[in-house]
Amino acid sequence: MPKKRQYHPELEQDLKAFLHELCDDWDFCAEIKVKDLLLNKYKTLTPKIFADTLIVAEGMNLKTAHHWQRRLKRRFVQRYGNEVNERIWKDWQ
Repeated sequence: MPKKRQYHPELEQDLKAFLHELCDDWDFCAEIKVKDLLLNKYKTLTPKIFADTLIVAEGMNLKTAHHWQRRLKRRFVQRYGNEVNERIWKDWQ
């Protein structure tokens, strides 16, 4: 689990803030709906699912965007660990 930081108590709001950070930092500003990432509140979101979703939303090819996939996965792990869902997030708070 990553170091404890002050994040939004609701996972959906924290993911919105995280997407905003990625937009500011790396211009990954495609309109991704957090609800699409969390279709089922208890389905686990992994770094790979998150990174692949952003890359596809930006119109990049998954087969050629390895550099971005690594960077996005690393940022996800730094913030959420190896997986996150509503239950994990609430337990972590």
